[in-house]
Amino acid sequence: MIKVFSNYHDANDKLIQTWQNIIFLTPRWWIGIFLGIFPWLLWWKFHNKKFTGDLLRTGLFISTLALTLDSLGVQQGLWIYPYDVFPFIPGYFPWDLTLLPITTMLMVEIKPHWSPILKAIIFAFLSAFIGEPLATVANLYEPIHWKPYYSFPIYIFLFLASNFIAKSKIFNSHLNFDR
Repeated sequence: MIKVFSNYHDANDKLIQTWQNIIFLTPRWWIGIFLGIFPWLLWWKFHNKKFTGDLLRTGLFISTLALTLDSLGVQQGLWIYPYDVFPFIPGYFPWDLTLLPITTMLMVEIKPHWSPILKAIIFAFLSAFIGEPLATVANLYEPIHWKPYYSFPIYIFLFLASNFIAKSKIFNSHLNFDR
């Protein structure tokens, strides 16, 4: 085990050196920084402040699940992120910690009486069949042993679980998301 961890440490050092030499401060790195910060600023400015706690709890929940699943996918060799914003986070920071949570929070807040299943299908469609292919075209995401239609049911689950957290009486301080 010591030899395995030593090899892992050496590989991680090489990854960080490569990242510093070919990714850090490149235009794609700056795109990642922008995608990681700007949507939060917009959300903060325009969301209904009455529901901030409920929505942030929802965003934290989906971020945790997304980052965990994304890390597992990267570690299993199912996909890679050629232009990671941070080399020590196995998932793609802007996707897991910004774009998915912001989209989920907006969809929970907007049209609160729509069917959660319909919203989950819309969320999954946008994420799997528009977001992932756009990230592939931009060379920010490279599926190796993965197809967007594998992601579709996972995104449905992520949205439904997050919606439950947002609207459950157990967790919710504001039961009515009407504006």
